Amino acid sequence: MMEIQELHTQAMELADRADLLKRQGNVDEALCLYKQSLEAERDAAYKAKKQNVGEPTESVLFRSAASLAYSIKDYREAERLICMALAGNPPSEIAEELRSLYDIVSLEKSMERMEFAPADKERENVTITIPIKERNLLNVIVKKFGWACVF
Repeated sequence: MMEIQELHTQAMELADRADLLKRQGNVDEALCLYKQSLEAERDAAYKAKKQNVGEPTESVLFRSAASLAYSIKDYREAERLICMALAGNPPSEIAEELRSLYDIVSLEKSMERMEFAPADKERENVTITIPIKERNLLNVIVKKFGWACVF
């Protein structure tokens, strides 16, 4: 268990340093650290699974690794990691977060394939009502299309 905790700690430290570099405009260096962070967190998750550490630790580690994969646009790896987490027996709240992340990753993959870029002059005001639990998915859509959104 100690090695798993050390890997997780290393992953979070690398991600924190990558965040700082990204804010400073060093995107390439940040990407390199995000990839290293993903490797460490993924290793921690698979070691936890292999050692039967149990829930919620296993699903939390896989969710974290999937989020890192998503952040570097490695959508296929994010899907794999989400599926690994859901294949276990995650607590219902974590399972819902994993499903929401899966939806976001799927949306990003679809939009990437379509290479959709809306025309600047095509604008329309729309009001929608969504369940609170789907708010993250709406945020991704809003960001992707450059929409304005008021909650």
